[in-house]
Amino acid sequence: MGTQNKQQVQIGDWVKLQSSKGERIHGYVEKHTGNNQVLQLRVVTSDNHLLAGHSIQVQLDKLERETPFTRYTLAELEQLIDLALLTNDKAWFDALSTQYKHLHSELTEIIT
Repeated sequence: MGTQNKQQVQIGDWVKLQSSKGERIHGYVEKHTGNNQVLQLRVVTSDNHLLAGHSIQVQLDKLERETPFTRYTLAELEQLIDLALLTNDKAWFDALSTQYKHLHSELTEIIT
């Protein structure tokens, strides 16, 4: 990953990497550690199923930042809203709620 991309990795960013054993890991950045080259990652999915749901520390240069999604289904937005509530992320909750309302009104117009 280039130097610019490394500096752009922030808390909440979705990332992927491959472990030293070749296992694919996918998750999001929870926090920066005291060392600027190490981040704490919440593993969402992994070839190593024991890692899923746990936090791990990873080297910044091992991460590849995921391209953010721009469009979700209503069901996906509902799940993300629940996650925003669980993490007490008001800004994310507000943004997701706005997307949900907009998509819901679009779908209502199509149906009627």
